[in-house]
Amino acid sequence: MDRADNRTGVFHTIDGETREICVELADEALVESLRGMTPEQRLKSAAKKAAYFRKLLQSQLESLHPDWPSERVRAEIARRRRGA
Repeated sequence: MDRADNRTGVFHTIDGETREICVELADEALVESLRGMTPEQRLKSAAKKAAYFRKLLQSQLESLHPDWPSERVRAEIARRRRGA
């Protein structure tokens, strides 16, 4: 059931459907890097990445929708962060 870089399996939905799942495993070099960090360092790293991706999304939205006011762009970023 295992593949080289991920794990697969099946789950049963509440409706009785059977669906295949695939969970990608983290790269071992990344795991070792994270293990070498203190919790504070990991948190700072995650915050930096989140800020970077927020700016990336903001740039993309501004490029795709130049007519949107900045408040609309901020609202769309917040909506996506909530997973809506």
